[in-house]
Amino acid sequence: MNMKVEEIIRQVPELSNEFLSLENLRGGLCNQTYKVQTKQCTYVLRINSRQNEYLNLTRCSEVEVMKKANHEGFAPKVIHSNNPEQFIVTEFLEGRILEKNDLKSDNIKGMIIDRLKQIHRIEGQSRTCTPYDLIHGYLKGADKFQVKHPDGLNQILHRVEKIAHKRKSDKEYNNKFCHNDSFLCNMIYTGQQLQIIDWELSGIGDVFFELTLIPFTNQFSEADEREWLKLYFGYFDEEMFQIFQDMKFVAMVREVVWGMFYSGLTKGESHNDFDYYNFSKYCIQRIEHGIYQI
Repeated sequence: MNMKVEEIIRQVPELSNEFLSLENLRGGLCNQTYKVQTKQCTYVLRINSRQNEYLNLTRCSEVEVMKKANHEGFAPKVIHSNNPEQFIVTEFLEGRILEKNDLKSDNIKGMIIDRLKQIHRIEGQSRTCTPYDLIHGYLKGADKFQVKHPDGLNQILHRVEKIAHKRKSDKEYNNKFCHNDSFLCNMIYTGQQLQIIDWELSGIGDVFFELTLIPFTNQFSEADEREWLKLYFGYFDEEMFQIFQDMKFVAMVREVVWGMFYSGLTKGESHNDFDYYNFSKYCIQRIEHGIYQI
């Protein structure tokens, strides 16, 4: 057992009391996540990466959001959060992570849209995290780690600035609470309802950015995108479609700088063999070919 994990389990009564087993939950590329089984309950232990230090997002405010989302009925219960900068313990949800094939189901798509709308109605949170905050934070971190800027980066960042300027005028959808990481891998289907996990990037942001995250990672066709927007807004027009395309571009750029940042943050670590820097270059190549999907 990882010594750090063992120490955490010892200091959290819910985990140490009648401890049975520990299982590494693979799939995440940022934090280390474990399933902890005791005689009475099953928990999730998430050991946090240092990502949020560079994004100016506190783990304490993340915990507040998680508790609010749990109260609203669409996030796991927080069990232990005395040291949130280091780790958080939540209940383990029985269910399965959504997959691309689930998007063939109108019922599942409707559940996703309903959850996104619920998230966007969250109020009373001062935590801010726009897509531009994410891009600037990741880029600042990458520069601190002296990560080389891939060819073509400056040009795409210039376009991001133009899009950000245009989006300032949208006071209705550019100032809502967003999850900002609402990919299928962060949605657990229990068989009856949809639960949302991994709230670390949540904050006041842009609804249109949020709406791009599933389409641009699941190869939506143009017709699929139009249907997706109509599902959320109840209608469709070409102006919203153009905004959506702009925000897909921004989402791709977020992936570029995310990869740059993590290539620096994880340099020399052996537990993760994902090639973050090549992922960044891959995203830039797709952007340069006008393909805003991964």
